[in-house]
Amino acid sequence: MQMQMQLTTWAILAMFIIGLLFTMTHTSNNVKEAFEGRSDDKPNQDRCPNILIQKGSELYLHNSRLAKVPGVNPLKFNNLEEYVEFMEWQRSQGIRCPVLFLQNSFDAQGKPIYKIRPSPMDLQGGLPPVASFGMVMDENEYINKNSNHIEDTDNPPMDANAYPAFDPMDPNVGSAQYNLKNTKGVSPNPMHTNWGGDSYTKSLINAGKYAGNEVSIRVP
Repeated sequence: MQMQMQLTTWAILAMFIIGLLFTMTHTSNNVKEAFEGRSDDKPNQDRCPNILIQKGSELYLHNSRLAKVPGVNPLKFNNLEEYVEFMEWQRSQGIRCPVLFLQNSFDAQGKPIYKIRPSPMDLQGGLPPVASFGMVMDENEYINKNSNHIEDTDNPPMDANAYPAFDPMDPNVGSAQYNLKNTKGVSPNPMHTNWGGDSYTKSLINAGKYAGNEVSIRVP
């Protein structure tokens, strides 16, 4: 037991001496910032354009870190195609400059303003791209043909007899709900080609088929 205590004491003392030597010899000058680029990259960064302004069909590429020189800073592009060609050339040379894109427009009072946009190729009204959310799904992905019901409206016990879910990005969700019921006999839906007629629909309403879905309008 005494031998173990001595070994523990010597180990603690050795760690203390090592820490003391490290503190005495280590300075903050030896610490390198991992997020800073190399010193030889800074001149290239200073010459990188950082602002793109669109006025009508013309685009102006500015470098706010350098003085304005007509024809040089800013660079003028007569249309979007010229700017795209310039960007392709830059990337072919390994030059990638992060650019803030501003679009010249007017507010409700008719005053000129600059609006931040994602890019001149994707204005989106200042909103992020939504192309990935606008894809139309195949009906087989959300309709169970064997069970003859829509998956998002009748999946007991959580959503039994529920209304179809609302999906603002895909208007086809639930569109086949009535088409599945349209395959047997006549349909109570006036929008179907095999509609049973006004009297048929009224008979179903009077029989209580749509009980619980009625809307009462109070007239004062």
